[in-house]
Amino acid sequence: MKYDVVIGLEVHSELKTQTKAFCGCKNEFGSMPNTNCCPVCLGLPGALPVVNKKSVEYAIKAGLAFNCSISNYTVFERKNYFYPDLSKAYQISQLEFPLCENGYVELLLEENNKKIRLNRIHMEEDAGKNLHDDFTNSSLVDFNRCGVPLIEIVTEPDLSSSDEAVEFLNQVKETLVYIEVSDGKMQEGSLRCDVNVSLKPKGSETLGNRTEMKNLNSFKAVKRAIEYEIKRQEKLLDDNKTIAQETRRWDDIEGKSYSLRTKEESQDYRYFPDKDLLPITVEDSYVEEVKSILPKLPNERRKEYTTNLNLPDYDAKVLTQNKEVANYFENCLQILNEPKRVSNFIMSHVLRLLKLENEEENNKINVTEKQLCDIINMAKAGEISSSGAKVLFEKCWETQKDPKVLCEDLGLKQVSDESELENIIKNIIKENPQAVTDYEGGNKRALTFFIGQVMKATKGKANPAVVNKILKEQLNR
Repeated sequence: MKYDVVIGLEVHSELKTQTKAFCGCKNEFGSMPNTNCCPVCLGLPGALPVVNKKSVEYAIKAGLAFNCSISNYTVFERKNYFYPDLSKAYQISQLEFPLCENGYVELLLEENNKKIRLNRIHMEEDAGKNLHDDFTNSSLVDFNRCGVPLIEIVTEPDLSSSDEAVEFLNQVKETLVYIEVSDGKMQEGSLRCDVNVSLKPKGSETLGNRTEMKNLNSFKAVKRAIEYEIKRQEKLLDDNKTIAQETRRWDDIEGKSYSLRTKEESQDYRYFPDKDLLPITVEDSYVEEVKSILPKLPNERRKEYTTNLNLPDYDAKVLTQNKEVANYFENCLQILNEPKRVSNFIMSHVLRLLKLENEEENNKINVTEKQLCDIINMAKAGEISSSGAKVLFEKCWETQKDPKVLCEDLGLKQVSDESELENIIKNIIKENPQAVTDYEGGNKRALTFFIGQVMKATKGKANPAVVNKILKEQLNR
């Protein structure tokens, strides 16, 4: 490309408090329309908002997790604009005195790590939701989401590709879920992203005009929207045309973006302090108290797994994507200190049943750490085969019974007694002279035939490694 790509993100995350940001209404997804709203949500005359302290705590937790400095003085302001889903015609937000400033997110990329600077993390409230009915050619508004507490994470223009943007969002989502301030459910609107893209001549210090695409609610949409916008701007610049600084709407079905309006700047919103909400003073002692309850974060754990446990980067990344899985892995190591063996089993069996890749909500692991380690040790000792270990684990997950008892009940225990297997193998060799001749003639299939006969004779319970060893010894004689 002849151009450098410059990307900045504005990530909106709903906070999973029990009640809304400035009133006592439920913060709950999926309720019947307009059942979780009140005069404060709707901004009716005389209604007075009151700050939800838990939302401030959660915002501070996010700021600390993303290496921000926490302001001792923060102010809520009114951001004035009118849309049907914002009935009071302004949004309570922050501009001049945000709660969190100057943080960063470290991307762990294959080629090298990269720090993406954060300009700020500020608090605000969510708007309602427009519901469009094509059948009646009308629109309705559900105000349940109005007043739900949000944080907005604003980056500096440090990203340079769609892949970096997706990795950034993935780490932000992981971290917010880890520290339990958000559920990260993009499909429910809990996490949304505005993407700013501009191009400039290669090596130039002057930024080009930027466009913004709002409310992208999937990683796939973010990646496609950025790549489309890069190509669109590149073509315009090649034709010596000017990039309009505007807000665009991304149509994920068509895979295109469309112009909505010229891009607003902060002065267009006429920010001023909200007269109904006093400034908030945040004491250092309170920040330290919040800091003390933060869990170990994903990137920190990944570095420990690769450095101290010698796990591959892939294993470390998979194991730390979910806090419960990472805790489970570390608890298993207290019982069986074999990181790679435990890691392999968790990735192959635990994650398959949890189905985390499909974002299913059930993250409960139904097999205790001791039970899992018992199964691994049984497979390691040759008491059960690898396929037997899979069956045993699934049955243990289903019933929560002791693996050793289940192994007996299911008849999964392997025959590893060498003298017993040697007698069986001698009889099979004696009964199949032609197969012996084939083996001596270099026919590799003959060995497979003998293994199959041994497995048949033992009903599949013979230890394959022991069978292979004794067969070769007997046939080579």
